[in-house]
Amino acid sequence: MRCLWFVFLLVLALPLCAADLRIHGSNTVGERLAPALVSEWLRAEGYREITSEETAFEETLIQATRDGQRISIEIHAHGSGTSARDLIAGVADIGMSSRPITPAEAEAAKAAGLGQLNEPKHELVLALDGLSVVVHPDSPLLHLEKETIRRLFSGQITDWSQLGLRAGRIALHARDDKSGTWDSFRAMVLGSSPLSPRAQRYESTARLAAAVARDPLAIGFVGMSEVKGVKALAISDGAPPVTPDAFHVAVEDYPLSRRLYFYVPAATSELARRFIAYALSDAAQASVERIGFVSQYVTPYPAVARGDAPADYRDIVHGAERLSLNFRFGSGSSFLDSKALRDVDRLTQFMQQPENAGRELRLIGFADADEVLPYSAWSLSNDRADFIAEVLGVRNVPVARVRGMGGAVPVAANDSEIGRNRNRRVEVWLAEKPTHTATAAQLGSAASGAPALP
Repeated sequence: MRCLWFVFLLVLALPLCAADLRIHGSNTVGERLAPALVSEWLRAEGYREITSEETAFEETLIQATRDGQRISIEIHAHGSGTSARDLIAGVADIGMSSRPITPAEAEAAKAAGLGQLNEPKHELVLALDGLSVVVHPDSPLLHLEKETIRRLFSGQITDWSQLGLRAGRIALHARDDKSGTWDSFRAMVLGSSPLSPRAQRYESTARLAAAVARDPLAIGFVGMSEVKGVKALAISDGAPPVTPDAFHVAVEDYPLSRRLYFYVPAATSELARRFIAYALSDAAQASVERIGFVSQYVTPYPAVARGDAPADYRDIVHGAERLSLNFRFGSGSSFLDSKALRDVDRLTQFMQQPENAGRELRLIGFADADEVLPYSAWSLSNDRADFIAEVLGVRNVPVARVRGMGGAVPVAANDSEIGRNRNRRVEVWLAEKPTHTATAAQLGSAASGAPALP
């Protein structure tokens, strides 16, 4: 009898153990975006009778039928910290993360035979997100400096009167330790400062936002898709305050912008490969936007040069539109990361569209002011812009103007590696081709002598 009872329990557990595809990790990705993408992918693959069931907190089982065959996909969204962990343990096929994999996680994954997960073929940027600092909708607060946010959440500022507002004890709300949102906030804002022990912690972003929306004395942080019933503040970090809107997050100039990742091991199933291919498609990127994140579409935005920009910079961008991508580099390097490599292909496809036949690209490179001497910074920023022009030239995408600006027009403070990395960039601008022949001086530096392709 006991044996029959054990078999009965085993049969009940089979749906949880027999998932055909297991996607584990980030709550930010897994709460709404991943389930939507899975359902749309199954529909595109010809599956019908698609059902979605919440089997436990932050765990979803999606099932569908095609030609009499049943398929099951499980999504466990317990935080980015569980992404690499579950891949290494062999209980997940795809990892979701709202932060880059750490060196320790990458080393452990490699030792487990999963491949080098921080390489472009395994690290896939799904979407972009802005980590939004939020307050009650009636708060008079409009913007904060990043340093002030650090002092707030580390407990150095405890009353709103210390910021010139009506007195009241500040209520802090933060994500839990397994969350990639927490990891991002800690890396981008807190640094070595500890979180105040008074902060209330949440596994769910939605629950955190709801708590802030109920309390006029509250402040918290959420992904931009969860800014519901709360006010998102503009943030400054060594540059004018910037809001977490689609443009500033897309170019990653917003101080708290971040990338959302899928991590795929070297030995992966055909099913997982098909889902990943769909998740990076234009159809899926439309869903990214619908759910409230920032897609990787190349989009022109009207833009005006900042008042502190050099005259040469203002001249180059005059009458041009800013494209929704930046190419970024490590210190002193001209090698592109996993997103930038795919952005080259996206930009190539964008420029091949018929409506862009009469338009030209203009590239402006930057260095962070501290990585080299001033003249070398100008030369390095020029090299970076030339490098992108060369990469595009290989793909038959001509660039009309290329110019380096050294450490001018910083978008972040240079007091952290994250800030310095935001300043090491190449901006991409789109303009109508002039009706007259440009002179050599107008063309700026030539795209020549660039390093070899990575």
